[in-house]
Amino acid sequence: MAGIAGGLAGGLAMNLFSRAVVAAAGREAPDAAPGPDRVGRGMQPPQAQGRAEDDAAVRTGAAAVRVVTGREPGRRTRLAAGVAAHYAFAATAGAIYGCLASRVGIVSAARGALYGAAVWVIADEMVTPALGLARSRRSQSRALQAYSLAGHLIYGAVLEGVVRGHQSRPRRPPQEAFGGQGKNPLVRAM
Repeated sequence: MAGIAGGLAGGLAMNLFSRAVVAAAGREAPDAAPGPDRVGRGMQPPQAQGRAEDDAAVRTGAAAVRVVTGREPGRRTRLAAGVAAHYAFAATAGAIYGCLASRVGIVSAARGALYGAAVWVIADEMVTPALGLARSRRSQSRALQAYSLAGHLIYGAVLEGVVRGHQSRPRRPPQEAFGGQGKNPLVRAM
């Protein structure tokens, strides 16, 4: 559970980083995809093949909506599905991290930043371009790649912070957590 929570927190941190960069600089990089709808989908909008509102997260979310409903989603639904896809991916990558971090030491190296970099290389640099969901790394400037990598380093660090914070909390036995033996009918039934 800590990995999922950490993944969601990391996805939110990516979004906040993206907003801060756009607020400060006007856009993520000189070659960022055009379009105003860039909020809530992490590093994906500026890497879109066309307009930012047709990034990998939106395309993935829209495909899921089509599978579930059998209909083509409208613009607002596509954007909302893109946000959901971003957070679903962040939570899934976080769950994987949560399972591996305590078992495979290298996974949590550099306070989670190494894992964030690995997610960036695998997802943003390899898989989404190979699936035709984003521009290839050769067609992105170093500035755009650095922006995306920075967002993923933040993701990894926040993810590790949440997971580490959860692991360092003292665990209480179920009886104590639920009011002590004999005080809670659910505990008595255990």
